[in-house]
Amino acid sequence: MFDIKYEIFEDDILEFRTIDLQTFKEEYNQIYGCFTIIINGIEYLSYPSPEMGLETKRIYSELILTHFDFLIDVYYQLQKSNYVVLKYIENPLTWLEFIKEGNELIVSQLNLEIHEGPLIRTKRKLFINALKEEIINETILFGDFEKELISKSKELIKTLQELNKKILTANCFTKIKFFAALKR
Repeated sequence: MFDIKYEIFEDDILEFRTIDLQTFKEEYNQIYGCFTIIINGIEYLSYPSPEMGLETKRIYSELILTHFDFLIDVYYQLQKSNYVVLKYIENPLTWLEFIKEGNELIVSQLNLEIHEGPLIRTKRKLFINALKEEIINETILFGDFEKELISKSKELIKTLQELNKKILTANCFTKIKFFAALKR
């Protein structure tokens, strides 16, 4: 099972309802909130409980659009390569490994310190000595990964459209809007 779970911060939602495009570009140009990926019941990134207040939830702040953009890049890379590793942008150690075998994906969380270079990689030999932690060789169907990414991308675009469709014309939404529109 592959799930994407996210929540836009409440005060940002209130702001987005009335903000103009220029102000959005200058002050945000991103969507902040809580974000995680759940693979067979295991959370990749810590996610706050619903009972927590906004100030506490801000500790879990993630760049929601960036995570979606990277997952879309992983999706397209998996069309060309059977091996893709995605770096967690908040630290130099954490990577999420995707190995495609037929219609299945084997997913692991890797711990390997790399400070420079691309955040998405397809060279397996770089990660041969990486330690696997927390998510270790979890198998999911590629179709579940695809379906969840499409579904949550469309959901995010719909939510933002309902809040304020003007901000959706910002360039930061280009990749996710294109992906959601292609995958009808």
